[in-house]
Amino acid sequence: MKKLTGLMLCLLVWVVSTASADQPFSADQAFGATMPAAGEAISLRQAIANIERNGDQHIKIQGQITEVCQAMGCWMILVDGDTYARITFEDYGFFVPIETSMQRSVVYGVLSETVLSGEQAHHFAQDAGAQSTLELEGEVKEYSIVARAVQLENRS
Repeated sequence: MKKLTGLMLCLLVWVVSTASADQPFSADQAFGATMPAAGEAISLRQAIANIERNGDQHIKIQGQITEVCQAMGCWMILVDGDTYARITFEDYGFFVPIETSMQRSVVYGVLSETVLSGEQAHHFAQDAGAQSTLELEGEVKEYSIVARAVQLENRS
């Protein structure tokens, strides 16, 4: 099982690293509130590096969606290289389509560090279904973004 998880993680890193990050982002779908026009989107890695400085501020964060809750679209995983954050939606006011995986995205929300209980981690793994690439057993430390707005770029 660990070999398979390692292989899946390597595949995920390869897919993300070969995504055309140099190409300008083109928002083809939007969910939640209107994305603010002001402010540049920063990479997830940059946001995590500045997590203490950002505090509870809403910021624009860009990355690639690799997993989405297959039950309702009530969360998704944003990846930047080998770093990820789980995105949930402010007040559960909106969800995203369950087929959103492998799309570039800009998320406007608050980044924080959280610890999932073993029960929460198991629940998320079940919701991800067969597409899950994260090994979630026991308590899991991860980054979380509560999003107010999401823009997705259609796969071309």
